[in-house]
Amino acid sequence: MILKKQNKINLAYLITAYHDYDHLKRLISALQDENVFFYIHIDKNALMPVNLNEFKNIRFIKRHKVWWGGWSHQKAILNLMLEAVKEKYDYYALLSGSDYPIKNNEYLYKILIEGGEFISIKEGFPSEMKRGWVTNFYFDLFYRRKPNKPIWIKILLRIEKKISLYFPKKKFPFTKVFFGPTWWVLSHSTIEYILDFLNSNPQYERFFKNSFCCEEILIPTIIGNSDINNLKGNLTYVDWSVHPGPAFISKKHVEMFKNDDIKNESGDNVAFFARKFKNDDIELLQFIDNELRA
Repeated sequence: MILKKQNKINLAYLITAYHDYDHLKRLISALQDENVFFYIHIDKNALMPVNLNEFKNIRFIKRHKVWWGGWSHQKAILNLMLEAVKEKYDYYALLSGSDYPIKNNEYLYKILIEGGEFISIKEGFPSEMKRGWVTNFYFDLFYRRKPNKPIWIKILLRIEKKISLYFPKKKFPFTKVFFGPTWWVLSHSTIEYILDFLNSNPQYERFFKNSFCCEEILIPTIIGNSDINNLKGNLTYVDWSVHPGPAFISKKHVEMFKNDDIKNESGDNVAFFARKFKNDDIELLQFIDNELRA
């Protein structure tokens, strides 16, 4: 375990990534500190990065294939949690490889020292469409956003619809459903609670294995049905105003980042991270480093 120094929070960054490893390196460099450690899952559909050897505080966990919207991404997140929780950090921050901090690291530490759980959740289904994410059946075998789908994917999509029509999931293994953004920063006790809960209630994993975008439902629902409180809202800004989202961060966003409270899909929150970025946005990233993170 990393020893706490200079009253800083011991922090584990949990990162899921599959491409743009130059940006991933920049992200890790920006967050580097003596009190942090990085746990990274690289999609088995992708090549491993070869540009991160200089970092000594990185651990790559066992890989599996990840399909957008499928249980496989939630499983990667849970595996990151299982690996990192062994070291008993104060906090665990879930990020994608396309994220980037928009304020200096001390800003984050000050927020975390005050305590709380940095996740946004709301009770109920946001829409009837999202209810279907839970009640319908979804395969976790292919990339759903592929524009020109081969015949075998089209066949599986038809099978999904038939299963959902005739065998909808009706009996939920939870009292109430809660939704929230995928990305969060949670304390050690909450991470332990989630993992212990799933270990003691295997029906949760069975239920969600054939759901869609379960990262926005599983952990929010576990927390929402627990006694965990002091929820302060997530710390990651994401712009879902475009379709398909999310939008890449641009100059118009950066002007907004100068404020402490930033309006996003979860309301007005303090934002420390933003997504999505591309590494070829060099000028934008340099502006953030020089003007917002200095």
